[in-house]
Amino acid sequence: MEAAGVTANIKTYTTLIRGWARASLPEKALMCFEEMKRRGLKPDNAAYHCLMSSLLSRATVSEEFVYLGILSVCREMVDRELTVDMRTAVHWSKCLLKIERAGGELTQALQKTFPPAWSSSKFVCTSSDQIEIMEAGNKNYYENNYSDDDDDD
Repeated sequence: MEAAGVTANIKTYTTLIRGWARASLPEKALMCFEEMKRRGLKPDNAAYHCLMSSLLSRATVSEEFVYLGILSVCREMVDRELTVDMRTAVHWSKCLLKIERAGGELTQALQKTFPPAWSSSKFVCTSSDQIEIMEAGNKNYYENNYSDDDDDD
């Protein structure tokens, strides 16, 4: 791209990060994320989402850098006052159940990026692979909006 005179932008980097994530190479996704920042580009929610999903998917089998990468990205998101939507929070929580069953350091860091509605919800774990959320006044909120059938990550 650079040889052709094309300058990478946030969408370019996000696409690359998503590609590395889909290839199950979170270390490459993290390197691409860091390169984007070195070039002076500010990651957007999509870049954070792709990177974090990639890191979380490999956290149970990868080295310490993935764990540290998750903590670093969480701190950065909190510093920038970025939160994720409820769907992403549910997806990431499913990943966390596989990593930290008792809610450790990763859980505490990641929950700081969850939307305010997350802390006002009641959570019921029905298995290690499924979380049901029932919000006050809307018992079917999760079932109607966040079913497993439409998970795309």
